[in-house]
Amino acid sequence: MASSSVDPLQLFQAALAYKPADSPGQAELLAALRESLEAHPHLLPVLCNTLLQTVANAEDSLLKRWVIDLIHYGIARAPLPPETRAQCTSCIASD
Repeated sequence: MASSSVDPLQLFQAALAYKPADSPGQAELLAALRESLEAHPHLLPVLCNTLLQTVANAEDSLLKRWVIDLIHYGIARAPLPPETRAQCTSCIASD
């Protein structure tokens, strides 16, 4: 589903606005976003702070679990240089 024409920010905004939250539809949007970010991992640090600020004080939800999993991917498994991984780590430490 991910392609070069997929805008991760638009997918993220659509997932945030999706009603009802924690629904299969929202899960599909987040899965498409994850696929897009895995195809373009250099975008992870750019979204890191936004993602964390969005869910930092939120109650447990599909979105919050998805963000935590994505940040784990960015730190531990994404094909990123160490400096870029450090950017993801530092956004966690700043919150």
